Amino acid sequence: MSRMFPFITETWNPLGGRCPHRCIYCWSRRLEKRYGIKKYQGSFRLIEKELNRKFKPGSFVFVCDMLDLYANNVPTRFILKILDIQRENPEVKFLNMTKNTWRYLWLAKENEFPPNAVLGATVESTGYRYKIGEEWIEYSEISKAEPPQKRLMDLTKLREIVDNPIFISIEPILDFHAGDIEWIPSFADWIRDIKPWAVAVGYDNYHNKLPEPPLEKTLRLIEELEKFTTVYRKTLRKAWWEK
Repeated sequence: MSRMFPFITETWNPLGGRCPHRCIYCWSRRLEKRYGIKKYQGSFRLIEKELNRKFKPGSFVFVCDMLDLYANNVPTRFILKILDIQRENPEVKFLNMTKNTWRYLWLAKENEFPPNAVLGATVESTGYRYKIGEEWIEYSEISKAEPPQKRLMDLTKLREIVDNPIFISIEPILDFHAGDIEWIPSFADWIRDIKPWAVAVGYDNYHNKLPEPPLEKTLRLIEELEKFTTVYRKTLRKAWWEK
């Protein structure tokens, strides 16, 4: 599936509830609305059947791909329970993903992450304000999560605390500096400081007409990133507004 990272071998969803970020581009939100999936509605709760899941040694598991395990209103005890299960399966790698990176920082200071936990974050751009045509929109009109710039700041601090692999997903990519192609090295340098294990880059798959960068700009960014890390190329196409 286009939403999945190529290194993932299975998904694991031990948490139910509705993600509070309400990102307008979210594929899981689309599934929830279309099919009325009760598991991803209502308040957060642990799914007992999933807590007893058996994992194949050597697998790479995406944890909670349908919502953000580290969202503000997820009870800490739920997060710790899911991290304990990751710790109990040292022969398996677990990809954790969030847009709420301050919680990574708090948990890292408490030494809560097992070494087989990959700490991932979605960082769609560097900004919090974007231009579409002649109009400007705020990031809050796209998602209720904290702005991408704040996540980059948190990940830079996180790198100083943990040895865990860090993964960054720039998907769906949003324009990252008002169309200024020369600012690409700055974005790449910020990511370089985080020392990510890998980065994924891709465009929106669901025709949301987001404030996207031109394809040339995205390819230039990828070239810079590939100088120091592995880049997984997801959906790459011209921006919806490009002829």
